[in-house]
Amino acid sequence: MIVASGAAGATKTIVSAGERRIDADTTPPAGRGDGVRPHQLLEAAVASCMAITLRMIADERGLALESADATVEVDRSAGDETMFRSTIDLKGALSDAERSLLLKAIRLCPAPKTLSKRIAFVEAGAGR
Repeated sequence: MIVASGAAGATKTIVSAGERRIDADTTPPAGRGDGVRPHQLLEAAVASCMAITLRMIADERGLALESADATVEVDRSAGDETMFRSTIDLKGALSDAERSLLLKAIRLCPAPKTLSKRIAFVEAGAGR
């Protein structure tokens, strides 16, 4: 579970996952730009999931993957559709077949699979 806490008079929000913390904010003039923008957190969720999935598959298969960089950008320019554009950079002594296997393995990543489903927001009401 994630908790986002904002203080009065500030758009900067502290996003917490247990002991881990991230600063989130919006850009000027609405905010001060003192953190990661909320849409960047969505990009981070997808990119980190992809990189983790690639590492897990490579380790499971004993592949010589040195690093896997996943770059993700949210495109909201179409009014009724949101597109996540991704680029994967694999480093290591990998054969073409191994690179292909890893790129196909990204489809196993749970974050994009979750975001590809129909989404509903259920609000529990305001507490004191």
